[in-house]
Amino acid sequence: MGENTTEPTLSVPRSLKIAGTIVVALLAVCAAVLGGRLLLDLTGPPEYPATDVRDWSTFADHLVLGTAGAEDRLEVTTVLWSRQGAHPIGRRITVEAEMTEGEAYAVPVAWLDGGDGHWVALAPEAVLPLEGGRITDGGGTWADEHTGEPARALATELYETGPYPAAVPHLYESLEQRLAAVDR
Repeated sequence: MGENTTEPTLSVPRSLKIAGTIVVALLAVCAAVLGGRLLLDLTGPPEYPATDVRDWSTFADHLVLGTAGAEDRLEVTTVLWSRQGAHPIGRRITVEAEMTEGEAYAVPVAWLDGGDGHWVALAPEAVLPLEGGRITDGGGTWADEHTGEPARALATELYETGPYPAAVPHLYESLEQRLAAVDR
């Protein structure tokens, strides 16, 4: 009990301590950069309800047909359907959606107010590829029922169904206000 014990000590050269510190700092920077990129990839464009026909007829401003251009451009060829109170749309819009340049799509688009107002697709799965004017993939939405049909079939159903009743008083208001009005 009264013994004086000394344990071995580890002596690390100063150059090795500096090298170790540099390696740890570089690893931290790499992790921060990769983490930031992953976070950006996960956040992507905003998503809104787009599963059923009533979602589209309440939250979208228009259902458009168009050809994807460079840098999120969509050359709108046809406006198939417009919601009552919809924000006006032009023939060339920038829309936050994943599309392949030169390919044709049917896209339910919504106008986001704010400082720089801009167009978004309701959800990634709602961006429907077309071939010869026909839907090739319904994206897991109600449009799956219309795969192989002309895109006009979507417009017909949108007109027949209409918006959620709770959203009707808010059709001339922003997307956010329509979202708040509908308890899903």
